[in-house]
Amino acid sequence: MGLPRPALVDLGTYLAADRILTLPAGTTKDEALRQLSAACASHPAITDTEAFTKAIFERERVSSTGIGNGIAVPHAKLRSITDFVITVGLSEPGVEFAAKDGEPVHILVMIAASEQQREAYLRVLATVASVLKRDEVRAALRAATSPADALAALTS
Repeated sequence: MGLPRPALVDLGTYLAADRILTLPAGTTKDEALRQLSAACASHPAITDTEAFTKAIFERERVSSTGIGNGIAVPHAKLRSITDFVITVGLSEPGVEFAAKDGEPVHILVMIAASEQQREAYLRVLATVASVLKRDEVRAALRAATSPADALAALTS
């Protein structure tokens, strides 16, 4: 018997349409990370913008968060973050991300969390993975013509 799966959460609690970005063609991995970090850091739960951006880049240097299927999930946990914040970047042409499958990334889901939220952090990660493994969700995100469309795809 394996461990019980964490209960899934409502991603809409931590995500808003104003933190869903369309990344222009030619966006590099570093540019994408900077744009998503800036959007995340605009949320009041991120109390140290510089530390958050640094943590995102340090995590990415350790190992690419490009998990395959056109998805990357850059993430950081810091004491200076007071609650979860999720930001999404969408790139139709894709971003070269050194993903595990070697393919470009079209959907980036950046997660900011507090170090004190370990159990909830696992639930958020499990939810993101569960939602994005569904072909229809990935297709809806790639076809989204507005942040509202993308938000609906992630939260329905």
